[in-house]
Amino acid sequence: MNRKSAVFIFIISTFILTFCLAALFHFCNLDMLSPFLMFIPLATSFFVQKLLLKQPILGPRGFGFRLGKKKFLVLAPLFSFLFIVIVYAVSFLLNPDLFSIEQTYKIVQDTVTYNENSSLFSNILIAALLQLLAAPLLNIFIFLGEEVGWRGFLYPNLLLVYGKKGLLIGGLIWGVWHTPMIYFYNLNFGNHHHLGILFMTIFCILAGIILQYFYEKSNSIYSVALMHGMLNISGNFIFLFSVEKEHRYFIDGGTGIIGIIILLPIAYFCYKHFQVKE
Repeated sequence: MNRKSAVFIFIISTFILTFCLAALFHFCNLDMLSPFLMFIPLATSFFVQKLLLKQPILGPRGFGFRLGKKKFLVLAPLFSFLFIVIVYAVSFLLNPDLFSIEQTYKIVQDTVTYNENSSLFSNILIAALLQLLAAPLLNIFIFLGEEVGWRGFLYPNLLLVYGKKGLLIGGLIWGVWHTPMIYFYNLNFGNHHHLGILFMTIFCILAGIILQYFYEKSNSIYSVALMHGMLNISGNFIFLFSVEKEHRYFIDGGTGIIGIIILLPIAYFCYKHFQVKE
């Protein structure tokens, strides 16, 4: 089977399985199972790679199951963390009502590490360290589900077929793939589903370029899985301290205008310096 047909089968099967299972989980009140939707790209990529393309999953021609350049195991998630901190710092400066001391106290008191004898800052710091250091490592297998499918299989094959434009096509596909999560679970944009898909797609195009750049530089799927995990977990953690009714879905946060503007020059740099491997 030629590469273009294999990519098409991967995309169609991934979308069908994701949409069907997301609908099943939603209408059967099994929303707690929704994180397992991230394993679908991994499963379909294994199927297409091994049975259709007859290529190895491990090794130099596989999906990057190696430590690669070990410094990126730190640098990749650190990039995501700094991005989220900068995004919410700018969001706060432009929208001071987004955060409140009352909301912060309420959230901190509900954490398992809360100590009434410690200061508010100490409680936040301990909770943050536990969440941001442990959670990406503990949840790496979930994020590997997406990263193997997108960064390990789809993007490299799109790059071989379409050249550097494959980075843009891959981001478009990755963004649209989030449609059932946005509609069924109000992912990132509340009830603003239609416009949410557009913003998510723009975000995924930019973030996808950066993630693929880190994947090629690190030569490891684990580095981008940690990077993806830190992006999600740190974003969710900081969002806990915001006043939900004051959050402007399409301005504040990583997938809002602020996040997109910050990502744009970084994605441009990565796109410009990206080298397509034969």
